[in-house]
Amino acid sequence: MRGILGVLEGEPGGHGDGVTGMGMLRRAAAADLPQVPPVGTRSYWLDQALSADPGKPCPPLTGATDADVCIVGGGFAGLWTAYELTEREPALNVVVLEAAVCGAGGSGANGGLFSSSWVSAGELCRRFGDDAGLRWAIALGDEVGELGRWCERHRADIEFHHEGILYGQAGDWQPEPDVATLALLERRGFGERLRAVDAAEARRVADSPRLSGGVFTPDLATVQPARLARELRRVVLERGVRIYEGSRMVALGDGMPATVETAGGAVRAAQVVLTHGAWAAGEPEFARAFAVGIEHMVVTEPIPELLQEIGWTSHMGLADRREMLFYLRRTDDDRIAIGGGGMAMVYGSGIAGRALGSQRLAALAAHGLVWLFPQLAGVRFAHAWSGPMDMTRSGLPFFQSSVAGNVHAGLGFSGHGLTSTKVGGKILAGLVLATDDEWVHLPVVGPPGSLPPEPLRWPMVRLAEWAFESSDKAAELGRKRPGLAGAVVALMERYAQ
Repeated sequence: MRGILGVLEGEPGGHGDGVTGMGMLRRAAAADLPQVPPVGTRSYWLDQALSADPGKPCPPLTGATDADVCIVGGGFAGLWTAYELTEREPALNVVVLEAAVCGAGGSGANGGLFSSSWVSAGELCRRFGDDAGLRWAIALGDEVGELGRWCERHRADIEFHHEGILYGQAGDWQPEPDVATLALLERRGFGERLRAVDAAEARRVADSPRLSGGVFTPDLATVQPARLARELRRVVLERGVRIYEGSRMVALGDGMPATVETAGGAVRAAQVVLTHGAWAAGEPEFARAFAVGIEHMVVTEPIPELLQEIGWTSHMGLADRREMLFYLRRTDDDRIAIGGGGMAMVYGSGIAGRALGSQRLAALAAHGLVWLFPQLAGVRFAHAWSGPMDMTRSGLPFFQSSVAGNVHAGLGFSGHGLTSTKVGGKILAGLVLATDDEWVHLPVVGPPGSLPPEPLRWPMVRLAEWAFESSDKAAELGRKRPGLAGAVVALMERYAQ
């Protein structure tokens, strides 16, 4: 799991670099990074999906309307909630309000790794206890195959490939397989969900000279994430859900019924579900629930011959095990998409400014590809983009209901939202319908741990940035981790518990 510990670079107006001397070091390091295109806020995935099929128009809300349920946010969490509600109660009158277009936020900008949490099972069990921790891991792991069945049922083309992922140990300084976690899973009957691999098996996935082993889980699928968001949009529209795009919530009156106001109208609804992700940080009740991180990704030009050269002929996902991991996957048009290595952090709740378009962080992701595969030196990158994330202290989402019981929230997906939003749709549907089922008793139902308020949070996370990134860089160069960085990493790891 990667929560607030993974949050890295921020650029709030007027605050400069935040740590003395850090900007000069970054500028020097940036000269050694690959060249990437200007960072856009619309992902390669979303451009591709909208070009292939813009979908049925969903104009902005004008005037007043009524609904049984109003969902705020047209990303994965909101659309899966709409899907689950109409699956259980087809006659429900459901409205979805989306500030831009469905899939325009983090849902369409991520790496497209529909993943499980088996690699973090030990940590989950330490946090929740073995039974509850494994229930969450099982729920996520089982959804990978369930997504494939969903695609077949709804004839959804999302470039779905259920081939697992290798978490590779890319150097002796990266963690070896967690023997305790492997033993726990074996003891509880889930040994096939996560297994250690040696260097030879790791390099059969893709021939990186860095790989010395790692762990493999079959419970991951690669998808085209924006296509998944748009196919979900299509399916719920066919079920009668009304979607109003270009309709940002500007006010919420949480009476009985509640009223959700936009610039052009209002929805009066018996139940409201808040799934607007990082944009909820501007609301007082969530100001300390999570921080807003910005992830950057790049994708190469089509490189079919180079993929053959490095032996990456499957659609298995790949990640390394550094503090700020690189994660990468093949695409259906023979590119490699990669993200990670660093993360931007916005001050407070303002999702704007240079944090959204850090060329250095996009280039750092590109560096990860060439570092893992020196054979790809000189490869050209065709697109670079960023996307926002709602990062909790623990790296886990949270689901909660208001005291009155008619306003529900599912937030804090912390960069792991593809799978957890699908489970989250079942949780939120259960909360809305007051269903006493397995989903509403998962251990992530309840308030999150609190983060420090601003202006304390931003410098704290900036210090964590320096510690994590400098530790990774030192290890890459074969140097010892700076002593202060090690102390900061240890402190932050204790804080996240």
